Amino acid sequence: GRPGMGKTAQMCNMILNQGKMGIPTLTFSLEMSKEQLAERLLCIETGIPTTNMRLGLLNQAQLDAISEAVKTIKQLPIYIDSNFNVDLNYVISTTRRYVRTHDVDVVYLDYIQLLAERNTDSTNELGRISRALKLLSNELEISSVVGSQLNRNLESREDKRPQLSDLRQSGNLEEDTDIVIGLYRDIMYNGKTKFTDLLEELILKNRSGPRGMLPLKFEEECGRINDGK
Repeated sequence: GRPGMGKTAQMCNMILNQGKMGIPTLTFSLEMSKEQLAERLLCIETGIPTTNMRLGLLNQAQLDAISEAVKTIKQLPIYIDSNFNVDLNYVISTTRRYVRTHDVDVVYLDYIQLLAERNTDSTNELGRISRALKLLSNELEISSVVGSQLNRNLESREDKRPQLSDLRQSGNLEEDTDIVIGLYRDIMYNGKTKFTDLLEELILKNRSGPRGMLPLKFEEECGRINDGK
């Protein structure tokens, strides 16, 4: 997705939901500290606005809710690595270690462009990273969820919903992935939209199933995403 579409929020919701299901996850957070990511998980769990959490504008009921949420999340098999100075070898070795020691089933990377060396051909570098992660996932029999920016070409289109071709110039992501999900929020482009809390999950590629659109409710204040029911 493009910036602000909810990539990190989507990952945080998935991590929390999988943790509650007993699925061990490892997250490489290349842009946010472990404390910031934990704060996001707390906001999703409690429904408390992120701004209130950061500024300490909390009443007693919210403080009690946070205390209970901390206890809950601490018991979940959620592991976070927020070392910003990482490279592909670090990601691979750390993943192997957590799979061996904590039976991790799903690895998250937020997001892949931050792992590429800035002084190299970024397209080739991203292709190398993408292929390595795919081979690692197959070898360890785990799932890898990789966040990715999209190129700016969609900004010039009338319909700014992501297309699979928007992943081009991002190495071999389009070819290596089994499932590609594009995120779109109309409110980011149309301030007069009536779909203010709608997050469209566009399944752009699916090796084992259909493509289509899944409408979700995005509570932006706290980062919670659900089916709206």
